[in-house]
Amino acid sequence: MGDLADVMSLGDFAARVFGILPSVAGGVRVSGDKDGLVRRIAVCGGAGDSLFNEVRANNADVYVTADLRHHPASEAREAAVNGRPYLIDVSHFASEWLWLPAAASALGNVLADQGHDVEIQVSTTNSDPWDFILTPG
Repeated sequence: MGDLADVMSLGDFAARVFGILPSVAGGVRVSGDKDGLVRRIAVCGGAGDSLFNEVRANNADVYVTADLRHHPASEAREAAVNGRPYLIDVSHFASEWLWLPAAASALGNVLADQGHDVEIQVSTTNSDPWDFILTPG
């Protein structure tokens, strides 16, 4: 959970999320009013549709997670208060990849503090299982 420094539209926030994630065929799916305003953000790397109760309890404006299934997402939108939380569904791979550079840096610091001289590399292999997507139009 966290709060943005400034309120922004759901559309602009979703575009920001899209811009920082590794590129995958499935892109980013968004449910909610594109012009709706968001500040409080809930994030769960990997599949997070089991956490809707916690997201609502923390008054999140938008929930960013991966692998949202049809029925849990539909039920979350039906239970939404004033349309919130909006949903942003991203690739499972992309949602978990984001923390790897920071983890590599932290690991490097710990190992260096212990006197180890190692080279740490974050894989650039895209492990998302999807290769392309078809959309209307």
